[in-house]
Amino acid sequence: MANGSENTFAGLLKTWRQSRGISQLELALRCDSSQKHISFLESGRSRPSRTMVFVVSEALEVPLRDRNELLLAAGFAPGYRESAPTDEMLSAVNSALEQLLKGNEPFPAMVFDRFHNVLQANMGAFKLQTFLFGVDRLEDLPPVSANIVKGMLHPDGYGHTIRNLNEVAATMLRRLQAEAHAAGNPQEALDLLEECLSYPAVPENWRQLVPQDWQKPLLTVDIEKDGTQLSFLTTMTTLGTPFDITLQEIRLESFFPADDATRLFFVQ
Repeated sequence: MANGSENTFAGLLKTWRQSRGISQLELALRCDSSQKHISFLESGRSRPSRTMVFVVSEALEVPLRDRNELLLAAGFAPGYRESAPTDEMLSAVNSALEQLLKGNEPFPAMVFDRFHNVLQANMGAFKLQTFLFGVDRLEDLPPVSANIVKGMLHPDGYGHTIRNLNEVAATMLRRLQAEAHAAGNPQEALDLLEECLSYPAVPENWRQLVPQDWQKPLLTVDIEKDGTQLSFLTTMTTLGTPFDITLQEIRLESFFPADDATRLFFVQ
């Protein structure tokens, strides 16, 4: 999250507090501490205990990956592990995710990581992807299909098939920006955002765009390709109370038909 002197615990703590837009007094109240102690921690006059690092991290809603950085800066061992998605310890979680993917059939659902790289997908998602990219086999999908944001916005993607692309792209980019900010703006997330903003499909005023149809209860993704029209509602699922970095950073997005034509496309 920071460089140079800000890589000290004092510098990291101050940066996180300011990024959350709260005062030292507010942080002290959240931590059941004193403003003086928070001030001493930020100036480096006091060294935090391991418990205090966890307390301030929780109070500031610091992601687990960055909590490890705070612990290391304070002189402690990392408190959270980062498992591989295929780690045997995550077998129960992977089983649950597979059930969620299967449970959404025949409609699309995908599991992706913090950079929106697709980790798992169900058959409905494969059907949608092959249709959008105009291929018959999964192995013929272009590389950009492996990333949700790039798949939509890259010149080789399917953005041209989305009738309300401006609204959908603006919503996706604002979400990506918010996720990067919430995670302390890691360079990888900023690089992804910068790359995506360089694509010609991105609307110039994406920060200011708002939905045009306020009569709709939700923003839909409306697709038209080869005479076929599809419309989806989407939901995002996260895992509750994770203590593993990998688990905190994965998301499951499920697509549901917003009309009968879309439902029939997948059930036939």
